[in-house]
Amino acid sequence: MRLIAQLYVVSLFLVILFTGCDQGMSQPIKEVIPPPETPTNLEKARADMARVNQRRTESQQKAETAGDYSAIFIDSETILIEELNFSKGFWIELVGIFRTEKSDDATVTNGYDRLQDAFAKRLTENTLGQFYFEYIGTFDPLIIEYLRLSYVYPTQNEEELLAHFTESVKNDTVSIVFPEDF
Repeated sequence: MRLIAQLYVVSLFLVILFTGCDQGMSQPIKEVIPPPETPTNLEKARADMARVNQRRTESQQKAETAGDYSAIFIDSETILIEELNFSKGFWIELVGIFRTEKSDDATVTNGYDRLQDAFAKRLTENTLGQFYFEYIGTFDPLIIEYLRLSYVYPTQNEEELLAHFTESVKNDTVSIVFPEDF
């Protein structure tokens, strides 16, 4: 009986040895289980902005619950400082660069003027806080482009990144869609 068991094991070994592995088993492991994809610089920037927008939503909900929108303006700056390490008012500098570089584009000028008029109207009506994140959300593409550039050029300082940002604006790499009904 012992001899039969040994012959059985040897014959099984020989069958496996001469038959080979299944075709799927002979593929490299990378083809079977692809490595995780590395996010692009744009995807990283969008993920950063998604975190900002999540915090904006939470702040908006707190303000709606409390019926007091006065904290939204402070929260707006705090969120950008904490999530993106921006200095106070830095996003306004990005908007200023965009506006300066696009000053000869009538579509941008008209859109910006409409947005400013709506901003002033909401401020006069004392309803700006309810719509503030919607207002500044118009400029999110500018922030995303700056963040993307910070991933492309991780060793460069703010001044150098702003120069790249200015070039992006000039080359129409970044644009804004102004809302019609703000």
